[in-house]
Amino acid sequence: MHGRTGAGSRPRGAAGAGLPALTADEQRILAYASAIGTEFDFPILVAAMGADEETLAERLERLVRRGVLLERPGGERFAFAEESFRAGVYRALTESRLRILHRRLAEVIESTYPTPTPEIVAELGRHYFLGKVPAKSYEYNRRAAEAARARGELDVAIHELERAALDLAALGGDRAAEQAEVAETLGDLCFATSNFPAADRCYREALERVGRDQPRIRARLVLARAEIAREKLDVPAAVRGAEEALPLFESTGDHLGIAQTYRLLGRVAFQQGAYRDSLEEGMRALDALPDSAPPGIVGRLSIDIGNAFAMLGDEVRDVAIEWYQRAADRLQAAPDTTELARALHNLGVTVGEVRPSEGLELLAQTREVAERIHDTRALGRALLSGVEMRLALGQVEEAERDNEQAGRLLERLADGLGLEQVLLNRGLIAERAGQWDDAAASYDRAAAMARANHIAADEAEAVFHLARLRYKTRDLAGARAAFDAATALKVTELSPRLTAAYDQLRRDLAGDGSASPADSEQRV
Repeated sequence: MHGRTGAGSRPRGAAGAGLPALTADEQRILAYASAIGTEFDFPILVAAMGADEETLAERLERLVRRGVLLERPGGERFAFAEESFRAGVYRALTESRLRILHRRLAEVIESTYPTPTPEIVAELGRHYFLGKVPAKSYEYNRRAAEAARARGELDVAIHELERAALDLAALGGDRAAEQAEVAETLGDLCFATSNFPAADRCYREALERVGRDQPRIRARLVLARAEIAREKLDVPAAVRGAEEALPLFESTGDHLGIAQTYRLLGRVAFQQGAYRDSLEEGMRALDALPDSAPPGIVGRLSIDIGNAFAMLGDEVRDVAIEWYQRAADRLQAAPDTTELARALHNLGVTVGEVRPSEGLELLAQTREVAERIHDTRALGRALLSGVEMRLALGQVEEAERDNEQAGRLLERLADGLGLEQVLLNRGLIAERAGQWDDAAASYDRAAAMARANHIAADEAEAVFHLARLRYKTRDLAGARAAFDAATALKVTELSPRLTAAYDQLRRDLAGDGSASPADSEQRV
């Protein structure tokens, strides 16, 4: 192992202050090395520079002794001792010099690895992009993006595909079809990472490049934008998009597209609390699916059907669980880690209603998947959904910790549905702590946000919790008013899990029940 030669010889910045002046040969070595990266292979450096091996090895040895570079075990790989120094060397190079270096490095790596691994493909994409060779850059960055997507590294895939899009623009000519394809794929990736504004921009760009003589592609893009509208809680736009896409799919005999359109309509119905309608649309989608449908599509639809069953009462909870487990199996086979996180999440929520500890374990698995694919939204939602389970187990501090962490994550994403749940959870936590005014304020805010987002189920739940809180604090008039409001909002139809608590509160308010305020607190 090589050590440094003392504080006075440590490189500081691009100029190497504190070092004897670098020779022209050493500066050239470091220029090439900095373009490769923090670490570099000796054979690649030799080939790129066209240098004599022994001479280059001697010069690298001097740089190692002076603390500029480190030698990795084996002698074939070196690294900069300080990344800031490498970055300084790189930044000091002119654009024309960088273009030459990266192009030369790409050519050497390409000839060295005729059958490159995914990691080498990504490096070739980077060097050809920075070397301004758009045809080669496009080829390798497309391949690198596909490999990154298959690994679940969606942020990496987006970065590489954005390079490919720039390459297409640089190549010129009529490349509308390729540009539309890249834009659509970018949209899919952005959607998978919950960056809905960026996804919508990509889909819109793709639509602008797709001709009217391509109804199947147009239908797919229109439906994708409708899905984003649903995520943004813009129900009219979502329905309009589905209604526009459906005849286009039908005209081309695209049964998969037809099924996906019914699925979207089912998800819209679910958001509006029409759970039986949602189930019917889900079953229509299932019937429309061709036998050759990919397992990922079947898995996503299975989640939606499970969601509908989960909201139709305790007697069909086990049916919902079966659909979620079926979804998880399909999505693991796909593999589709983004939707797998959703399946595990919903399975955890449903199981957690009767077995909180087991539900928390499933939500922990959800978080592991979400962290692996850098899905902030899925991570935040999983934290939120565990709050009531933790409260049921008496883990008040942990519940508050998870809720606030989720709030910070989802606030950055402007996730309206998630932030509603943060407010509702704050009310539950404050109520458990005896902070009545804070709890009432949180329930009021959650109900108002749900009303603004046209989510009747969430509004009904928040108003019902407010009714229980007011009964607990002996504000009987306020409790009756809130209870009547929750009844008008059809709280038991929209949230069947609250039926037992609703019936108990109805008896309490009528004077027929025996529960005291303290008893009510135990049922929060």
